[in-house]
Amino acid sequence: MKEEFKKEELQRTLNAIDTCARGASLQAAILSPQFNVAAFKVEDYNPLPVSVTYSFADKPDNKKTMELFTTGSSFPLTKSLSFKNKMGNMSLLVHYTPTEGPVQLMKGLPNQLASYTIQEGKFKHEDKDSKSEFVVKVANNIHQIVCLEAAELMEKWTEIEKIPIKVTPAPVVVPEAKPEAEAPKEGETPAEGAPAEGQAEA
Repeated sequence: MKEEFKKEELQRTLNAIDTCARGASLQAAILSPQFNVAAFKVEDYNPLPVSVTYSFADKPDNKKTMELFTTGSSFPLTKSLSFKNKMGNMSLLVHYTPTEGPVQLMKGLPNQLASYTIQEGKFKHEDKDSKSEFVVKVANNIHQIVCLEAAELMEKWTEIEKIPIKVTPAPVVVPEAKPEAEAPKEGETPAEGAPAEGQAEA
């Protein structure tokens, strides 16, 4: 205890049973919106690492294991696994990671936490150029229970939209007619360049 808490003398004002009950009551009051509790910082500690083992139906023997929640990580925490150009059809196993550390799984407890079978998704758009991304979200919730939170199929495609174009006809320009030269009245001199009365244009 001295090495863990870095103190020479540890003082206890409550016995072990009262300490656990008081801590549980305080944690419940912090989570409840009906109580006002002094500011406390509670850091949850994950004592045992948790991994997932998955495989797809097209290659059932190709199983891969990945550790998601390491020893000492806080919770609640959600981790995501992304697979490009996958449609689902996946088997997922959540289990404790075998470890040789000081904290071991109690004897008699199963190593497996949960097993899931995810069906194959379908596209809404049948496009040859569409791409898919299969996302699996695994959560270590507030109660330190690891479970599958969601399985999503994301589809990406390119859609070409034709925009109609309105063509406005060009306005028709009608040339203005030149007014005809009026004949000079009696007693008036013809305009310069205009033929005199009784004479024809050359």
